[in-house]
Amino acid sequence: MGTILKNCGQILTMADGAGVGCKEGLSLRIEGDRIAQIAPYEELMLEDGEYTELDCTGKVALPGFVDSHTHLVFGGSRLKEYVARLSENRREVLIRSLGKIGLDSSMESTKNAGFEELKNSSMDKLNCLLEQGITTVEIKSGYGIDKDTELEQLRVIKELKESAWQSLHPTYLGAHYWDQEMGKKAYIDFMIKEVMPVIGAEGLAEFCDVWCDDGFYTAEESRVVLEAAKGFGMTPKIHTDCYSDIGGSKMAMEIGAVSVDHLNYLPAENIPLLAESGVVAVLLPGTDFSVQHPKPFDARPMIDGGMQVALATNLNPGNWMVSMQLVIAFACRNHGMTPEEAIVASTYGGARALGIADEVGSLEPGKIADIQIWDTQDYQDVCYKLGQNLVQTVIKGGRIALSQGRIQDK
Repeated sequence: MGTILKNCGQILTMADGAGVGCKEGLSLRIEGDRIAQIAPYEELMLEDGEYTELDCTGKVALPGFVDSHTHLVFGGSRLKEYVARLSENRREVLIRSLGKIGLDSSMESTKNAGFEELKNSSMDKLNCLLEQGITTVEIKSGYGIDKDTELEQLRVIKELKESAWQSLHPTYLGAHYWDQEMGKKAYIDFMIKEVMPVIGAEGLAEFCDVWCDDGFYTAEESRVVLEAAKGFGMTPKIHTDCYSDIGGSKMAMEIGAVSVDHLNYLPAENIPLLAESGVVAVLLPGTDFSVQHPKPFDARPMIDGGMQVALATNLNPGNWMVSMQLVIAFACRNHGMTPEEAIVASTYGGARALGIADEVGSLEPGKIADIQIWDTQDYQDVCYKLGQNLVQTVIKGGRIALSQGRIQDK
């Protein structure tokens, strides 16, 4: 049985990431889990069998969003801290009034949550992402640091793959911080000798990430972690240049990382090198907004310099962001991106950041039918109608996952 998106007002193909590729008045035919044809309705080459037709007159069809950077498996929230930081940002004052804050707070909440609570709360977040048109999600560990909690987070992701509509891509982020009693050097050895072998044996992570910044991991320490991870089947990704330039983005390029994320302090001289290497810049407008970053990232030199840019929500306890549409609006208003650039970055760019652009991120015959349909006549409404969820229907792998805003049984 196939599906036809009939007479779409606009189809944004994102073919090869070369702009949004807007086509008007065409229809799209799905066979099985793949896109079969994009053509005028009268020219569709229908195969034997029944078809479900969705009238897309006056609507926009585009690829499902690919969220290439999240931390959505965590316990509790940091609501009180977030509210307190609206008027007070001195760490010592916050600790006196709230106790543990930041990563310390989330590590404690995650360790205390238990497997089922983590699974259920993560499923709730995934459903929120689906309602916002996100069909592919990368998820990091990193709120345990200890072996048991890190592995528990990754095992939660593995179980969620069976029940969630989205395609999930797990990342080991043990190097989010380190065990203070153990010390950083011993903790690096612990990750490599005690945790990574289990991850490799159970196939728990596709990627390995490190926070390379002042006060976290140096570029050379990050290199040690990521090179070791490659031996256990994990592809390197990296948080870097967020609050300082200590050589993280250059090192990431040298070891073949698939993406470099944050990049608020990216050195201009690294841009042509990164562009040539093909490493994707994953940018996080929601985080710059949430933390009132002192140096918001500047996307323009990266884009003009030929880098592939991706946008992601960075959903985490300190940045509870579930809307890629709002991320796009922030990217346009606060970071100088055009609507077209931002939409490409949140679809094709995100797929590039996960190494899956040959399958998703654009609407082309032969690719997986991950599609969202917006109830609007003009795709540029995404950066204009702030806070309005444009998503009406979501198709995942050729199946309707969301209809008229309601999640369907998988």
